Amino acid sequence: MSQYKPTEHDGLKQDGTPDKRVGTGEFAHGQVDPHEAGKAGGQTSGSSGDQYKPTENDGLKKDGTEDGRVGTGEFAHGKVDPVEAGKAGGKSS
Repeated sequence: MSQYKPTEHDGLKQDGTPDKRVGTGEFAHGQVDPHEAGKAGGQTSGSSGDQYKPTENDGLKKDGTEDGRVGTGEFAHGKVDPVEAGKAGGKSS
């Protein structure tokens, strides 16, 4: 007995109702206008180009305090001497 395949019957099940698993061939199943989506580009909903970025403000938050997530540019945040770390190599203490 052969199996019924909705993809071979215009996306319809055996009872004639649409099989939602079969693609419509439309961009985002017809729920999004591709031209409008293209204009928005890579923007996600709610994102803004005016967002404050500590990395662009010397590692400071809006209120002027340091943002601990932003690196200092020093090896291991200045806590380890890179020469000594290099001499130790992959050895664990």
